[in-house]
Amino acid sequence: MKSQEIILIRHGRSAHVETGWIDLQGFHRWREAYEAAGILPTEVPPDAVRQMARRAGVIAASVAPRAIESARLLAEGREVITSPLLVERVPVPPSLRLRLPLAGWALAYGIQWLFRALTSRPHAPEAEVERAREAADWLAELARQHGAVAVVTHASFRTLLASTLMARGWKSAGARRRSHNWSAWALRL
Repeated sequence: MKSQEIILIRHGRSAHVETGWIDLQGFHRWREAYEAAGILPTEVPPDAVRQMARRAGVIAASVAPRAIESARLLAEGREVITSPLLVERVPVPPSLRLRLPLAGWALAYGIQWLFRALTSRPHAPEAEVERAREAADWLAELARQHGAVAVVTHASFRTLLASTLMARGWKSAGARRRSHNWSAWALRL
């Protein structure tokens, strides 16, 4: 059996930039605009990530515009397969009656995530966990067929997907996992 690899790549930086203080409704408007935006026109994937994508037999991406645009840059003319299985569904942050900068909303979400971790509650709703299982099945099949698959997805969903794959025996093939845009995590079976 040939070696199999799944390379999980976080998309490039979003073209949608938010500044100032926003309330919960403003957060929802930001999220909609963020989901609709592609990547900054100046985005260029790092050479190391390009090289990883070149060894992939197939390039897959979330259906979010920022993921598709990032995948096209990595595909270098090859076809990009998209799937809604790879999208990120950010849970609604706590219903705070405050105006916060976007970083404040991210902190509120992070505190909520940490609380769930410390109290042994699931980090993601069961529907998200199930979707990660389906995505892992699909990607594992692509890896069986093509040897390596490069997958452009999102920060939180990539973490959930990596955990799901590792629970199935996939091993991390790289150094410390980074979470910034264009970071790549290689998993091998």
